[in-house]
Amino acid sequence: MTTEQSTPEQSHERRSASYLAEASGDLVAMSFPGARRVAGWLFWVVFPALCLAALVLAVLNVAHHVGSKPDGIRGSFVVAARSCSQGICSFGGSFTSDDGRLKNLPLLGDPRWHSTEVHRVVFDPKSVEVTALPGHWDPTGSVIAGVGAATYLGVVGYFVRGTRRGRRD
Repeated sequence: MTTEQSTPEQSHERRSASYLAEASGDLVAMSFPGARRVAGWLFWVVFPALCLAALVLAVLNVAHHVGSKPDGIRGSFVVAARSCSQGICSFGGSFTSDDGRLKNLPLLGDPRWHSTEVHRVVFDPKSVEVTALPGHWDPTGSVIAGVGAATYLGVVGYFVRGTRRGRRD
């Protein structure tokens, strides 16, 4: 393999190739003016800033939900038969609180529950729904966002470290 020095004419041809591609209507990747600058800003500034925001939100979301219990009145919920009219089905049942103050309160339940099932629930008086106990919160979305953001920031950090090492040599 030989290494040849390019003549000024050849380098001019290479530089103008992207302009010729743009003029002909065949858009080639990174051929429009400023494309490398935009890509650089996106890779080095915008995406890392979004990743930092995603990490902060993921950590706050997980910290807010870990160990918290749903607010409301604990009790049992008996699922009633579904009633459907004109393609719209309502699902609900009756709620009875553990302390006995509320009995047979008609509320909405989970559509996956079947008729005559009894579930341990929490009723929030500000709504017309019940939440099944133990009231689990699914952290999957926050964990995936946090891991993805940390991975991207790790890749960017690896590149930064590599360029700094390259400059020292």
